[in-house]
Amino acid sequence: MKRMIPIGFALVSTLGMHAQTAPLEIQAKFVKILLSSAGQFGFACNDPSLKAKLESMGVSVGPGFKYAWGSSEAEVRALKAQDRFIICPAVEWLKSGGCIAIVEEGGKPTLYIHVANTKASGVTVSDAISRIAKKI
Repeated sequence: MKRMIPIGFALVSTLGMHAQTAPLEIQAKFVKILLSSAGQFGFACNDPSLKAKLESMGVSVGPGFKYAWGSSEAEVRALKAQDRFIICPAVEWLKSGGCIAIVEEGGKPTLYIHVANTKASGVTVSDAISRIAKKI
């Protein structure tokens, strides 16, 4: 069992090397899809560009929502301590507490889901999202 943990982190690191930050438009669309699939109407986000884009798409943005954007690894850690469901732009940040990473691989948007962090947040992800996301 002890050997599997380092292998898992090596896999996350390797996957992260091939992933790039998805464009703002893609991030916003996937956040809205994730919220809609969960029946959520609001989102916590401190990133001014993403916040403005989400608001222009009709998403309520404020600090008190369960679903939150982690715009840095430190913010991901802080949000994890609050038991939030954290969506972030980097696969590497999943090991710090992120639940879903929205990235771009080979010119295509890709979702990565960290199953344990998602369970710890208390959020159940829809079957549709679970099927398309790569699991870590």
